[in-house]
Amino acid sequence: MNEIIRNIYLRRAVRDYLPADVPDDIIRELIKAGTYAPSAMNKQPWRFVVVKGRDTISRLSERSKKLWLDTVGRNNDPAMSRIADTMRSPGFNIFYNAPVLVLIFATPDAMRPECECALAAENMMLAARSLGIGSCWVGLGMPLGSDPMFLDEMKVPADYRLVAPLIFGYPVREMQTAPPRNGDVILNWVS
Repeated sequence: MNEIIRNIYLRRAVRDYLPADVPDDIIRELIKAGTYAPSAMNKQPWRFVVVKGRDTISRLSERSKKLWLDTVGRNNDPAMSRIADTMRSPGFNIFYNAPVLVLIFATPDAMRPECECALAAENMMLAARSLGIGSCWVGLGMPLGSDPMFLDEMKVPADYRLVAPLIFGYPVREMQTAPPRNGDVILNWVS
């Protein structure tokens, strides 16, 4: 099988990491892979904040949990209630004790920030998989992007928008393969 297609098929979200650090040169390589994503009019709107250190990442987890509970956590939807219960658990780290957190922000002049930064994120996660590094897009980290104190602490301009909180690290277990995908996804095929 083609190595790129194989890598796509094998990429999985990893939520359990070894304590080993990811070397800075590998993090830079992952970011470089992200910058090779396509962008409208070649604006390349992504900007990256790299956070290393489990204590700092754990502190950011607690901050994000509080922000999430203050906004979304009051929703009466049963699924949201289950997430809120998990978020209230003192031992739960939304970043799964990963040694690296990379936050992808979009510049204000981005044409399609969600799409363009998501493409950069996928490039990074595929590159990580090819290097034996696990990754996960952590949507529960999104409240950090609306916290002025956090943006100031991370030296992110107020008009930049958080699009993708990603974690990276070496998986505790060998990376699993993806479950089979539903093959019946084509709505129409026009010739």
